Amino acid sequence: MMYETYIFDLYGTLIDIVTDEESPEVWERLAVHFRYSGMQVGPEELKSAVAEEIGRQLEAGRARAEHPEFAYEQVFAALAQQWGREVSAEWLHETVRWFRILSMRKLALYDGALELLQSLRQQGKKLYLLSNGQKTFIEAELTILGIKDLFDGLAISSEAGVCKPDPLFYLYLEEQYGADLSSAIMIGNDPRTDMEGAHRIGIDACYIHSESSPEGIAFSCRYELWDGDLRKVPGSGL
Repeated sequence: MMYETYIFDLYGTLIDIVTDEESPEVWERLAVHFRYSGMQVGPEELKSAVAEEIGRQLEAGRARAEHPEFAYEQVFAALAQQWGREVSAEWLHETVRWFRILSMRKLALYDGALELLQSLRQQGKKLYLLSNGQKTFIEAELTILGIKDLFDGLAISSEAGVCKPDPLFYLYLEEQYGADLSSAIMIGNDPRTDMEGAHRIGIDACYIHSESSPEGIAFSCRYELWDGDLRKVPGSGL
């Protein structure tokens, strides 16, 4: 089957990333950042408060979506207000970036990712990102790795307020960017989100196995690439 619309997952599919948000050093340094801004909070208190606020935002989001998403900017804004501080949008943006930088251990494109995207673009295909994650992280990392401009649209869960496998996220992509789901294939590495989401919205999917793919989950999709070779994606032209 010929596909005109390619919808990509990001982490574990195109980008090989390792982060450690449980590292005590991350929270120690982030707490210093908060104290520099007048909020007297220690690392354990900060970590606990962030987790609680994420949980609160996700619970509130369940009124509008089966699989809601949070945004770290909103989490940090709520905590700053709780601790009696007015903070700017710039402070929130930089705090989110700082958190990501502190926790990142590895960031690289998978072999064949750039070639695949370039080949599909040369064929006139429409390329979209449909990623669970934070807009501030994702846009910066796409830019760093030189692939941001290869996409016709970036649908990011923290901005949409909903995440895969929720069909609402696919409809968000369609409504915001005009993606033609009738000619689409989903490319991803996670059966729970990518394959399940594609199944629920009624489009074909191609599973790409990577070291970050969860194990032991039964699933069914049209294509399965267990060697993780992105050059074998249907219609790649490679």
